[in-house]
Amino acid sequence: MFALPGRETIPYHLVWASFALLYGLCPWPRRATAIAFAVVTAVTGVALLRHAAAEIIGWEECSEIVLMGAVIWLLIWHVNRQWSAQAQLRALQQAERDRSEQRENAARFGSHEVRTRLTIARGYAQLIADQSAEPTVREDAELVVAELVKASALATNLLTLVRVADVSVLGPIDLDKMLAEILRRWSVTADRVWSARSAVGTVQGNHERLEAVLDCLLENAVRFTGPGDTIAMTAVVDGDDELILTVRDTGAGIPAADLDTVFEIFHTSSTAGERAGSGLGLAIVRAAMQARGGTVSAASTLGCGTTFTLRIPLLAVSVGPLDGSVSDAAGHAARAEIGASAADAHTLPV
Repeated sequence: MFALPGRETIPYHLVWASFALLYGLCPWPRRATAIAFAVVTAVTGVALLRHAAAEIIGWEECSEIVLMGAVIWLLIWHVNRQWSAQAQLRALQQAERDRSEQRENAARFGSHEVRTRLTIARGYAQLIADQSAEPTVREDAELVVAELVKASALATNLLTLVRVADVSVLGPIDLDKMLAEILRRWSVTADRVWSARSAVGTVQGNHERLEAVLDCLLENAVRFTGPGDTIAMTAVVDGDDELILTVRDTGAGIPAADLDTVFEIFHTSSTAGERAGSGLGLAIVRAAMQARGGTVSAASTLGCGTTFTLRIPLLAVSVGPLDGSVSDAAGHAARAEIGASAADAHTLPV
């Protein structure tokens, strides 16, 4: 500015632009900011005043000193507000993480303690039921055992609901084999016509969490079906970016008025009656899907059955073909239709 009288406008604005850029990149202490602002204002101002005094530029050009100083000061004020807001946001996020961790620890330890005491109580109740010679006492003790089993399952589901939003550790999952194993496990628990079909191959995901989601859907299907009804699982990849899992049954179905609220916590179908569960299973499914960027939906017709559809985003990863096959799963009134074919690996955020 001193070396180019009459052409000082460009370096003048470059100096202030550099000041604004450096200040925006990292926070400065207040004292350092004030000193730097005063020095730049003084030096650039002196150059303009000298050139105006020498009649090289008009005195009106010196208004830039005040105008630019005001603009930069507004910029400093705005940047400081942004830094303060970001710091408050980080503090709130950290506080929420701390509260979430405390809630999870309380739920985990509380659930463990509750389940331990329920197990002990169930053991004594079962002992009374087995050793009592009085039919009435045996019946009462067996009723207590049944209620303790339900309470233990409720405690487990509550803990699962708390943990589904946690960041999960991903690993390779042979989805075809997984569905076959789930089918075999469930087929011996209920007299249904079981089937599973998948030709997806290997995905990256959390085996335990995905299995818990499917178990919740299958438990719900068993509860609302009877002997001879069909329960079927399918898995397909839609394009290259989405895994679609369905669980379909031919049971009692869900009233249309309940479909919008069926995934709410502690909600049960208005027609469930004695078959109603704890109202946690479908809430766990929805929470798990939301936490991983997926969706779950239900379609149902009263008297004809219900279909739950999980849509989970995938990130395709090119790998070699997978060879193998999954044999039919034998179970009580069960049949498995699971075929494995060459498939790419995917990242499954479940």
